[in-house]
Amino acid sequence: MCLKAIYFHKDRIYQGAKIAPVTLSRMYFFAALLFLFAPLGQANIVTIHSGEATLLNQSGQLYRAGEEDFPHSAAAIPSFIAQLPSVPSINLFGGHYWYYVELRNNSDIATWVMNPGGTLIENVEVRLYSEHGRVQGFKTGYTASHDYLLHYGKNLSLAPGAQAKLLLRIDSPYFASFPDFEWLSAAQFKHRVAWENVLTLIAFGALLTLALYNLFIFISTRDRAYIYYAVYLTAYFLAWAFTFHLPAELFHLHNLQLHYIPFFLLPILNTLFYMEFLELKKRFPRLAAWSRVNYWLPLLLLPSCFIALPYAHTLATLAISYWLALALISSIACMRSGFRPARYFVFAFIALLVPGMIILPANLGLLHDPIRNAELFTLIGGTFDAILLALALADKIRILSNDKDQALQSLQKMLTMTRTDHLTGIANRHAFDQDFNQLFDSAPLEHDGSQQVLYLIDLDGMKRVNDNHGHLRGDQLLCTFAAHLSKLPMDDCQVYRIGGDEFTIVATMDRKSEINAAIARIEQQLSENDYRGVGISYGIANAHECTSTHEMISLADQRMYQYKTSQRQARADDAQTLTLATRR
Repeated sequence: MCLKAIYFHKDRIYQGAKIAPVTLSRMYFFAALLFLFAPLGQANIVTIHSGEATLLNQSGQLYRAGEEDFPHSAAAIPSFIAQLPSVPSINLFGGHYWYYVELRNNSDIATWVMNPGGTLIENVEVRLYSEHGRVQGFKTGYTASHDYLLHYGKNLSLAPGAQAKLLLRIDSPYFASFPDFEWLSAAQFKHRVAWENVLTLIAFGALLTLALYNLFIFISTRDRAYIYYAVYLTAYFLAWAFTFHLPAELFHLHNLQLHYIPFFLLPILNTLFYMEFLELKKRFPRLAAWSRVNYWLPLLLLPSCFIALPYAHTLATLAISYWLALALISSIACMRSGFRPARYFVFAFIALLVPGMIILPANLGLLHDPIRNAELFTLIGGTFDAILLALALADKIRILSNDKDQALQSLQKMLTMTRTDHLTGIANRHAFDQDFNQLFDSAPLEHDGSQQVLYLIDLDGMKRVNDNHGHLRGDQLLCTFAAHLSKLPMDDCQVYRIGGDEFTIVATMDRKSEINAAIARIEQQLSENDYRGVGISYGIANAHECTSTHEMISLADQRMYQYKTSQRQARADDAQTLTLATRR
């Protein structure tokens, strides 16, 4: 059997020549090689061995999309993609793309999930073409309904040992980062979704709880740092709520223009907080001046959400990067200057900066997300940031409270010193004037045992002790007498030194007999302690006898001098009697 063929030899074409069977077999061989290695745009086959997640990004091929519709069958795919322009990567400023990859299921699992994620995608449409002609498909993305809460993934079937072709179309006005295309078992995806949603809701709950808590603290303290912090946490919650599509899930709110507004507000609100908390204007005026960029820069860039949506996430990323760097520098500077609460502030921004260093470069297209679900990782980091900032505020409260307690203690010591006689250690004239005015009853009953009684006391012989033994001995006498008075066994008895050798006792009427007996014992004890010749004179005034404290003091003073005169006369009479007896 001979065939006609067209073949080339030395740039000349020969037609109709007979080809031997050996030549024909060689042509089939080379044709097979050409078929295998021809650049038809066919993707490599991804072999699935288990239910674990398989990332398809490196195995498929990306094409720019136009107005094309999906092919009707697997057989039409090679010619379909052959006419599409291939592209190396997705443009983060948005666009329309096809993604194609082939799969072979070498596991015993039949129910799978195709999960396009890792970024916000407005519309995703998926087709899975099986080798038996079956075509499965679904729509997902920001504007579609979701089978799994907060996730784009949906179920597909691929029988064990089967092979299929996967074709995706993605359309979005922007991409926050390069998307990931995952293939994993439905059971594995369901388990992952459960854990991720639990962590997400815990983080959201913590943010809202801290925001409300600090709002209540602001209401009671009026410290502006707390209201700035509460509003910042609210904006942080809203920013990530839009990222995780909570408004879309709960309220069917699908408006991409709203997504980055809270992110633009974060630098403004947090700068208000840390400027107030760190007292940055007072501590580091230059850092405070640089921090003011966080006010006007986000406000200038915020309109991009409405007039240049594809660039909003990039501009927000730049504003946030500047804010994070400057906030961390400011907190470190304040910590090194001795402001102790700033240490929690430093840890807080490290907790925010670590995930930020992962997600922000991906937002700028500098690299792919190094971890899966970087958004959740950043949300958790932001939650730790919020908790540590709350600890910073609590630490500041603790330090202020300690400082306040120390100030009160110092004030109390100062007040005590102003009310204490520095020589004897008992209350002084200033304390007496304060206390006696409060204790005096202007209209007491004559026989009321609880009415106030004033003792005005004078040490007789004090001058003689100073003259004969020196003032140091006189001071010892004063201290000894004050110590005896302070030991009077009555709770409602107050003792004061009002100047020189004058003392007072303020007590109640029913304590008079006990005090009189105690004064007599003290006088005897002084005489026994080498203070021979020292006596005690005192006058007593009752509150019912007087209409004012001044009158009561005057009456007690008058009676004290009467008592002193009588005592002096008695001692003179005793001395005269003793002299006469001696002469006899």
